[in-house]
Amino acid sequence: MSARSYPEGVDCVWLASDHEGNIGAFITAGCGPIPAVAIDSGYIDIENIESRLCELPIVSSAQILVSVKRADDFIDLAERGLFVFDWMDISRTDPSALHVYELVATPNNPISEISLLSDPDLLGLARVLSLDEVCFSSQRVVNIPSYVNCIEVG
Repeated sequence: MSARSYPEGVDCVWLASDHEGNIGAFITAGCGPIPAVAIDSGYIDIENIESRLCELPIVSSAQILVSVKRADDFIDLAERGLFVFDWMDISRTDPSALHVYELVATPNNPISEISLLSDPDLLGLARVLSLDEVCFSSQRVVNIPSYVNCIEVG
């Protein structure tokens, strides 16, 4: 059980690392499941993670994997070396919903946890949620509730 409630309606970002040490940024679209440890970590409020990530230096070119009207946020995060996953169900009807985070942008030069040493809070966030069964570079979707306890809307 989380000490904080779901930031309903707030499109926020949470972080995780995979078994290779790569960093993934997961965009909730205001309704995707959020790991309880990401909300309760005590490092950075979940509502402020994206702005902190955008302060990181650009280290990579990015590949956008989806067709959307505005891919700026996806590209901004991928250019900082992050694998970017989005809760795309926000634009689907319930019968067509996939209930997974989908890979939407990839960096050509991914960063690892060691790249976050200059920001202990971001490093702590990436380490608090280590998905040892997941490989961001080869998985197109992540069903996060199948790996960790999550907080969901409602």
